Amino acid sequence: MKKILLVLAAVFSLASCTQKIAYVDVEELMKGYDETKSMESDLKAKQDKLKFSLDSLALGFQQKVDDYQKKAGSMSAPSRQQLEQKLMQEQQQIQGQQQQASQMLQQLSQESFDALSKKVDSFVAEYAKDNGYKIILGTNGKGTVMYGDEDLNVTEQVLEKLNKAYKKK
Repeated sequence: MKKILLVLAAVFSLASCTQKIAYVDVEELMKGYDETKSMESDLKAKQDKLKFSLDSLALGFQQKVDDYQKKAGSMSAPSRQQLEQKLMQEQQQIQGQQQQASQMLQQLSQESFDALSKKVDSFVAEYAKDNGYKIILGTNGKGTVMYGDEDLNVTEQVLEKLNKAYKKK
């Protein structure tokens, strides 16, 4: 209850000030940012390349399994067991490579998104300073900003300048 009262007091004290306040729809900003699209495209290309490589391994393995199934009836029991063990080891290696590739892509995606988020946060801070805002709040539909007058929404302006800055690179 005390926390709610403190938050309300802070909001009322901010409201009584003549400070410029705005908000940015973070989801829209990230969705419309050209560098986000570029990053997603790069990640998709890496994912496709890894998938192609892993699919090639799986296809080669499947051919070995098919050959084994054709020849299994004419093989001696020790030879069949040896080949089965070899195929099982190869299958485990392929599964390990698939898991490793998946983890690597997930880590790369997270690192890329984190770096992009820092860049956007830094840009919004500069935008606020350049345009005389004391506070720019972020909304993501989860309650950071429960309501904001559309006149206070600077998402489009920030996105436009952010994309211009990205294209200059």
